Amino acid sequence: MQITTDFFGPVQVDESEIITFASEVPGFPEARRFILLPFGEGIPFWSFQSIDQPECAFVVTNPFWIDPDYVFELPESAKEQLGIQETAQVAVYTTVTLREPFQESTTNLRAPFVMETKRRQAKQIILDETYANRRMIGSLTEVGGR
Repeated sequence: MQITTDFFGPVQVDESEIITFASEVPGFPEARRFILLPFGEGIPFWSFQSIDQPECAFVVTNPFWIDPDYVFELPESAKEQLGIQETAQVAVYTTVTLREPFQESTTNLRAPFVMETKRRQAKQIILDETYANRRMIGSLTEVGGR
């Protein structure tokens, strides 16, 4: 299937790669199906692009590259809703706000997107105030490191 994106223009999408949200993404009630589009080889950011609402796209990253100690307990209700049985079935992404200069860009560790990787079901969860909603990403410029 082909979709239109703000960042990449028209893109061919493999339907098996579609991620379906089990509940509404806050602020985007029509956006239920998404695809992760890499910004490039070795670049630690993706466009989390809505298929249903083309103007809805988030820049996301792997939060464990920002904070190796990032850990949270997924609520039982979210585990049930997504069909998560073990942590190996989970991928976590956080939204990024890009700024100039780049080192002042931030990621939201308080409201990660959690995805069950087999059925490709996802949900945004809101954590307590343990983590900041604006954590500077600093010099993160490559996959897996700084």
